[in-house]
Amino acid sequence: MYFMIAYLVIAVSCILITGRTLTSYNETALWLKIGVYLILTYAWFSPMIVWNLQASNTWPTWLYAVFAKFSYFLFGFAFLLVIALIGRDLLWQAAHFIVPQKVISPSNPAALKCANYAVMAIIFICSLYAVYAAEKMPWVLHYGYADARIKRPLKLLVISDLHITKMTSVQKVRRWVEYFNALKADMILMPGDIGDDRPADIKEQISALKKLKAPLGIYYTIGNHESYFNALAWEGEFAALGWQVLHNSGVEAENTGLYIAGVPDSSTMSAHIAQAVQRAKPEDYRILLSHNPTTALNAQKGEVDLQISGHTHGGQIFPFNWLTSWGNKGFVSGQYNLENTTLLVSHGAGYWGPPMRLGAPSDILLISLNKSSPEH
Repeated sequence: MYFMIAYLVIAVSCILITGRTLTSYNETALWLKIGVYLILTYAWFSPMIVWNLQASNTWPTWLYAVFAKFSYFLFGFAFLLVIALIGRDLLWQAAHFIVPQKVISPSNPAALKCANYAVMAIIFICSLYAVYAAEKMPWVLHYGYADARIKRPLKLLVISDLHITKMTSVQKVRRWVEYFNALKADMILMPGDIGDDRPADIKEQISALKKLKAPLGIYYTIGNHESYFNALAWEGEFAALGWQVLHNSGVEAENTGLYIAGVPDSSTMSAHIAQAVQRAKPEDYRILLSHNPTTALNAQKGEVDLQISGHTHGGQIFPFNWLTSWGNKGFVSGQYNLENTTLLVSHGAGYWGPPMRLGAPSDILLISLNKSSPEH
């Protein structure tokens, strides 16, 4: 309830700021003003429209996918546009205060009109680039760790936040699988938000994940978005694929020196680290999969050596990373060396909401574990 009220206030404020800046300080025809406000209103409320359509499941999948991506694109464009207009006006007012020139005054209708066109063109180009960045294959980021408890060199692939929905084509899932398999990892670790829809509605996409292979197994723990669509159903789907589903539990990876534990997303379910690692031996190198990175703050000394998380998307669209940082205790991207453990946070391989990434490219993590010195 509180979230909806906050969103309503923010959306209406952004609509008024953007609409007024674009149409109220120059001669704009009434029909064009109405059109601008209608487009802005639809853009800011399109997530709610898409969510309701997803829940109703009344449209053909292909039509829903096209409509949802277009709607989310408008939302992302509107978000970037209001940020750019506010930033431009603050800088413009400051520059005019320092060097007052009538011809470049923010109150000059001709100058404002040109500046509006320029900002819209720049943001449209940025939005198109953001779509490209979201749809391309994720970057491979390399990390390396050494520990005497690791029995042999290992290569671990971390795949997080695919957010597979009806918007995600089967062909894209197949391209992902081919891309991931080509890295020839010994083990695949998946810290949640792989699915983001009802499993029954995306059977083909789930089936395409069957070809994802790793000789030492695939380990998964649940994220917050699977929890929105029946956590137990998702865990059942992934278990049926042959993945090791870890829910406040852990297993020893035979003949590796590794103990892989997993807890569900702590914002939607109960996460119990002590329960997840209780079967670990003192000589095991302990890896914890936790969708939410803030779980690392709850790890007691010696419980976990390496925590692997996702959830943040690195902020996904700049400058949203600032809010993401605040909401996740400063854990947004990359490696954090904490007192009791090392935390790795992936941007994730997919996206949520707008099919856009700006300043936070998608990634997967390739971790080299060695008994002696790390490879990277």
